[in-house]
Amino acid sequence: MVHKDFSLEGKVALLVEEGQSWLQSLASSLAEAGADIVIASRNRKEIKKAANTIKNMGRKILTIPFNLTSYKQVEKMVTAIIDQWGKIDILVNIIDLQFAKPLIEITNEEWNRVMKTNLTIPFNCTKAVGRHMLERKEGKIITITSCLAERGLPNCTAYCASKGGVVQFTRSLALEWARQNIRVNAIGVGWTSDNDRQGIVDDRLIRFIPLRRLCQIGDIGPLLVYLASDASSYVTGQTYFISGGVMAHG
Repeated sequence: MVHKDFSLEGKVALLVEEGQSWLQSLASSLAEAGADIVIASRNRKEIKKAANTIKNMGRKILTIPFNLTSYKQVEKMVTAIIDQWGKIDILVNIIDLQFAKPLIEITNEEWNRVMKTNLTIPFNCTKAVGRHMLERKEGKIITITSCLAERGLPNCTAYCASKGGVVQFTRSLALEWARQNIRVNAIGVGWTSDNDRQGIVDDRLIRFIPLRRLCQIGDIGPLLVYLASDASSYVTGQTYFISGGVMAHG
């Protein structure tokens, strides 16, 4: 039997997605723990896959094809969810625009696009959902980031800066909202099997990873459930890295 503190029965989880194909796996992990699920994304294919999985698990599911870059639109979306379901207990930001280019070749438009996606979308969603969590004095916010939030990589200055911003956003907001009983954490993910869709990952990368394999999407779900549940009631302001040991390198 799973310890009761890990149960998400009676909880409503909103997952917002941009740029990743992890909706089905992460949503099903939360649903398996008992949560009802709301999904907001403009990726209709991923929405459909995730919705079918959640329905088959017998949980409630609400899907919203949506562009998350406008704060006013996000605010309207959140209000509509509250009107329909009464609350949002858990917010999961799954935002990842990958970008690699030498610094001097990056245009201002490209820099702004990376920041607008990887930093502004989590800001928009967290602010809009956070208003309701502050009223209830309860909530869990988890943002998916990258190991490159704390490790540098050549030709990835824009991406690394945006992901590092997520870590600092998490730390600062956790302090700001701690007295209101809102926990704010992040999950930093290493190189995943998604990166190797075309078999382009070099063997040298695998040898660099102490556990000698890429991260599977299923590796993220258990940690997500922990951070979304009462089992992590004394945890806030943290970024947990799922890297196969990479972050232990000097």
